[in-house]
Amino acid sequence: MKFLILDGYTDEPAGLGVPPYLGTYPRYVAGALYKYKQDVSYTTIDKLREDLTEYNGKGIDYLNRYDAIIAICGFHTPGKYINANPATLREFVSIMHNFKGYKMLGGPVATKFGSSMEGGKIHNDDNLKYFFDFVVEGDIEIVLNDIISEFVENNLIGANNKKNVISKINSKVNSLKTREYDEIREFAILGANIVKMHPNYPNIILELETYRGCSRALSVEGNEGNNCGCSFCTEPKRYGSPKFRVISDIIEEVKALAQNGVKYYRVGRQPCMFSYMSEESEKYEIPKPNPEALEKLFKGIYSVANPKVLHIDNANPSVIARHEVESRAIAKTLVRYCTGGNTAAFGVESFDRKVIEKNCLLTEPEDVFKAVQILNEEGGKRSDSGLPYLLPGINLLFGLKGENKNTFETNYENLMEIYDAGHMLRRINIRQVVPFFGTNITEKDIKKAQKFRHKFLTFREKIRNEIDNPILKRMVPKGTVLKDVFVELKERDNLYFGRQFGSYPLLVGIDTSNKEDRDIIEIGKYYDIEVTDYGKRSITGKIIKK
Repeated sequence: MKFLILDGYTDEPAGLGVPPYLGTYPRYVAGALYKYKQDVSYTTIDKLREDLTEYNGKGIDYLNRYDAIIAICGFHTPGKYINANPATLREFVSIMHNFKGYKMLGGPVATKFGSSMEGGKIHNDDNLKYFFDFVVEGDIEIVLNDIISEFVENNLIGANNKKNVISKINSKVNSLKTREYDEIREFAILGANIVKMHPNYPNIILELETYRGCSRALSVEGNEGNNCGCSFCTEPKRYGSPKFRVISDIIEEVKALAQNGVKYYRVGRQPCMFSYMSEESEKYEIPKPNPEALEKLFKGIYSVANPKVLHIDNANPSVIARHEVESRAIAKTLVRYCTGGNTAAFGVESFDRKVIEKNCLLTEPEDVFKAVQILNEEGGKRSDSGLPYLLPGINLLFGLKGENKNTFETNYENLMEIYDAGHMLRRINIRQVVPFFGTNITEKDIKKAQKFRHKFLTFREKIRNEIDNPILKRMVPKGTVLKDVFVELKERDNLYFGRQFGSYPLLVGIDTSNKEDRDIIEIGKYYDIEVTDYGKRSITGKIIKK
């Protein structure tokens, strides 16, 4: 059969799949198909829109070259994307409404948790799921493996009676089925072969999965399922306690990706990098880290890939602060094997102790300060990329239970205390909570938060002006040279925008008022940029002639 994997992009608390990132969903799906020697094509929603436009309005003919389309999308932590426009379920239906083949839906949008494209709101498009022949609420690659197995074993490939085939398959296959990590080892390796089909290849960052689930699930289980853990988060409710991939499997996947020309990696698909392979992960909510495992993992990745970029994503500040010796050892490992500009994103959410208590956030302000200090001391030295090796980032979330007008001032004062202490933060993310199914956030909480909408916007602007901008100047003083900035778009005649590849890259405005610079700059090329000025969260620079 001819399959098209249609990547509408995903963004979750522990996983990013929006360009320039290529997430795990499409690769695992491709691996399951390659296992059965199927004909696999892959495209992104942005590229498909272009292709359909160029196909002179005969889009359905274009799609009907395939026997099946596997559509993937969904957002649990929606953000703003510079060079990508994610798909919605409604758009998928619009594109495929006359498609004659089999239609499968996977990713966060297919689950009971749903999807959101912006903070404070959740999409109510569940009825559109019934458009698809197969809706996979579990792990799509595992369910797909069972579906293809049924097709092959029962000689259903090419069967004319599509309705009967769908009914037969759905009666035998469990769409809620989830995986054990030993089941996806083969898929992760085989799926590496689709990376060259990505329209941005080779300029893509591969998201690597180390584990899923969270030690905060212990409080959910101890509370007999009554939604403890962080009140807003889907991770422990969806996956339970941590389940780790073995180190050798991850390294073999990276080896396969490297053989396909991949040079950029983020070990980002986990709630806390510092908790990977912790022997206490199923005993304590703030487990003691395992520095030896992290050393073995990152040394192994480095040795087989020789990456241009190797970064991480999430880290629990409580783990870092309360297990200082082990966490400093891990930070040293990350500095040794990862590349500059690396960011450990802290899920702080709020410094307000009332909000912390009512939402079971566990991390106290003292934890945050100590964790910020530790990473600044271990990772604050400037790297060859122009940025410090490893810095913390802070996530703040508004609309949580217990929030009041004083919460904004409390958060501001605590961030200012971090700044006054001389520390650096790579970035501060300020978001509004989404009331996902299965979490302890309700529509009532969201409506209450709307009363503070003006204060939220005022607070965000104040942080951008009074904290983000000064920290940016501290982190990249004028004259700093940022290496290998990838030019992504042209704003106007004398202004282009680009970013370095990495976990939370700085937006770089490139001033080309100089004619010599205008003559050499091209979208899709890399340049070294000298910092000349600052925005609220971005910098302006000029091209360094080599």
